[in-house]
Amino acid sequence: MTTLDLVVIGGGEHARVLIEAARSRPDRWNVIGFVDVEPGEETSRRMGIPRLGSDDEGRRMAAAGAAHFVLGIAGLNSLNARESLAAAYDEAGVRWGTIVHATAWISPTARLDGGVFVSAGAIINSGARMERHAVINTGAVIEHDVVVGEFAQVSPGAVLGGGSRVGARSYVGLGASVRDHVEIGEAAVVGMGAVVVAPVPSGGRVVGNPARPQRTPR
Repeated sequence: MTTLDLVVIGGGEHARVLIEAARSRPDRWNVIGFVDVEPGEETSRRMGIPRLGSDDEGRRMAAAGAAHFVLGIAGLNSLNARESLAAAYDEAGVRWGTIVHATAWISPTARLDGGVFVSAGAIINSGARMERHAVINTGAVIEHDVVVGEFAQVSPGAVLGGGSRVGARSYVGLGASVRDHVEIGEAAVVGMGAVVVAPVPSGGRVVGNPARPQRTPR
């Protein structure tokens, strides 16, 4: 397998996790640096790689076909930013990398689309599909025939039961559980530790066990 150069978009905490995941597969990825509007000094120091410039420089590199790229920002507050960044890089003709930590297990019948990140210890079982730029974080369990929509994020330790669906741009919090064959709509939020046993509408926010709509403070 050919080793490919990789540039990470973003230089914060999640980027460092992603960089180490890529480095767990030295046969596949050579991380040459990151791009960010911020200096990213901690990432440069800890990871031993340079900041290559801002997103303007990143898009120029993408247009030149200089490397593969992956989104290195994540978290509840990043949902819109991730989609906007991806669109800008798509316009530049980017080649997206799909990053899977060496300790993750991916079924041979699962499908991972471009830009997906699967972190250490995650499990993705038979027939599951991770759509563009989905994030499957540390130790998450994605059971058989699950669909995780584009730009959706599944946090560390979360479990998605067989046949469940997570809509595009949705967020499943730390340690949450989703019952088999339950659907979470688009741009929805499942709170940390929530136990979801019924569908969550698009734009909904649920918390608790069993999960219920989050009350808006008056």
